[in-house]
Amino acid sequence: MLDGGSPAPEIQSARRRGIAFACGSVALFSSFAISSRLGLTTGLTLPDIAALRFGIGGLLLSPFLFKYGLGGVRLLQAVKLALLGGLAFAMFAYAGFKLAPVAHSGILLHGTLSLTTFFLTRALGAGEARTQFGAGLAAALLGIAAATWDGLNKASPGLLAGDLCLLLASLSWSGYGIYVRQLRLPAPHAAAIVTAVSALLFLPVYIALPGTRMLQAGWQDLLIQGTFQGVLTGTVSILVYTRAVTLLGPAKVSLFTTAVPAVTTITGLILLNEPPTLPTLAGVVLVTLGTLISLRQSL
Repeated sequence: MLDGGSPAPEIQSARRRGIAFACGSVALFSSFAISSRLGLTTGLTLPDIAALRFGIGGLLLSPFLFKYGLGGVRLLQAVKLALLGGLAFAMFAYAGFKLAPVAHSGILLHGTLSLTTFFLTRALGAGEARTQFGAGLAAALLGIAAATWDGLNKASPGLLAGDLCLLLASLSWSGYGIYVRQLRLPAPHAAAIVTAVSALLFLPVYIALPGTRMLQAGWQDLLIQGTFQGVLTGTVSILVYTRAVTLLGPAKVSLFTTAVPAVTTITGLILLNEPPTLPTLAGVVLVTLGTLISLRQSL
């Protein structure tokens, strides 16, 4: 700290860079939901999209793994990273995207990250769960309740299963953010471990699965999904999010991601023609309000 209580210039610089990376995560997470929803309306199946994500991502980041190896990370830790930030997160998310409206995905996946990170941090004693986030988290919780009520009101088993998958994806991603900071891994190294280990675990299973359609899909669908899933969300988003977490911490970064519901809902209305219901719209407003309150208190 400098005289007068102002943060040192290097701390201010790290904070600015962290905010920039966190904002980048918002854009990438929104594109993840929209592109996945679009992909699942084509001839591609859920395993096809997952294979593109892990196959292309693992290929792009493999040079980092060849250069650094596991870098002191034990095999079990590498598998845990891959499950939290790769396989579990992606498979739950894709299932949720398929079964629930895109507006629900914005609220129940990315909109809940502040809550799941808060509660996981408290449960694990990671030391970053702050009571000053309370008002913002309360508003976010009300927004999530509104979206959940929307699902219960429609009483569709598929929709309810989709909402549950989105919540499990949020829990997985929060766990990844906390765990990767505990291991103190550089962003490229962590992303390489996640994508490469996920590819090694998933691709052999994918090859053996019946009913996959990648070879029958149009080249336009493969190009779009390969770019979004393999490059942007399977590679760049992990790098950007991990760097943001390194600079700001998982609790603060998770607050930024609660801006995703508003962006996703608006984009879904324009590109997918999926207008939100009134409870879902209320959920988006409350979650976004919670973001603004929490960011004002924490940054």
